[in-house]
Amino acid sequence: MSSQRKLRGVLLLTVLQCCSVALGGCEPRLVNIGAVLSQKRYEQVFKDAVSQANTLYGKDKFKMNAISVTHKPNAIQMALSVCEDLISNQVYAILVSHPPQSNDHLTPTPVSYTAGFYRIPVVGLTTRMSIYSDKSIHLSFLRTVPPYSHQAQVWFDLMREFRWNHIILIVSDDHEGRAAQKRLETLLEERETKTKNRNYENLDQQNFDFRRTPKAEKVLLFSQDTNMTSLLLEAKDLEARVIILSASEDEAAAVYKAARQLNMTGSGYVWLVGEREMTGKALSEAPDGRRDSELGAHRRCRGSGGEYYGASAGLRGEHQHLEDRPTLQTGADVIQVPRRSDRTDRV
Repeated sequence: MSSQRKLRGVLLLTVLQCCSVALGGCEPRLVNIGAVLSQKRYEQVFKDAVSQANTLYGKDKFKMNAISVTHKPNAIQMALSVCEDLISNQVYAILVSHPPQSNDHLTPTPVSYTAGFYRIPVVGLTTRMSIYSDKSIHLSFLRTVPPYSHQAQVWFDLMREFRWNHIILIVSDDHEGRAAQKRLETLLEERETKTKNRNYENLDQQNFDFRRTPKAEKVLLFSQDTNMTSLLLEAKDLEARVIILSASEDEAAAVYKAARQLNMTGSGYVWLVGEREMTGKALSEAPDGRRDSELGAHRRCRGSGGEYYGASAGLRGEHQHLEDRPTLQTGADVIQVPRRSDRTDRV
């Protein structure tokens, strides 16, 4: 019941947004709102949300009408259903819910392509893949949750907060991995440019060591055919001991398993990962005694150098005295992250 209430709330807010889109035109008396839902039982939840929106927003000017279909087993059937059941009824916007299978990330694609051809807004309710933010591909796709690649901002903030000036970036050679890599590298380049400009203005250029600015010491790309042990051996030979991982659930599980065999998950290593890397099979292979967290939540990290607040990303691995981390003093090789119940664990 709680999940249905949450879904009803999200649907209600999204329907109100769609209403604003419709009002931008000639304010028709009947506004059709379409939805592609994961299961048929949610059709009534969608209708209830539209009914509430009519009560709160419609008044006498217009009335919203709910038209919904469920996800189809393949892209062609889904595109045909969008055309025949939604677009033919002149919908003003289409809501797309989570696909039936959690790993079936491409399900919204035929909906987005088909509706985009007619410039009909598509609102993704739970889609996290970064490719849907590419307006050259998905012209009219809107999202209610950020893409996975936005976790790079959290990684960057952690690097700045803990003064980790050198990291190893391990990413999958696909759109999601490249998106995370590009976003993090952009943030690092902007940081370096600002640092250079500030030191030029202060006429202190000769005394500034640019090797101490945050940067990725090495970017390691991998595919399904990559030998993870060989990949991590290359990372182990580097100086940096802070590793950022962007991978799918299965890929992350393989990386954790290889890292454990190479003793890269214990004292002296820090692993920064996202939500995908700590779900299902990946979570079962992740190092023991660590805490994960979700995008959008906030956690407090405590060390002898003080307390640090920031949006959370998954933090795996024990932190010991790294050369680039002067704030944690001797004996303070522990990062404490409170659980949701406010109980603090030593990791």
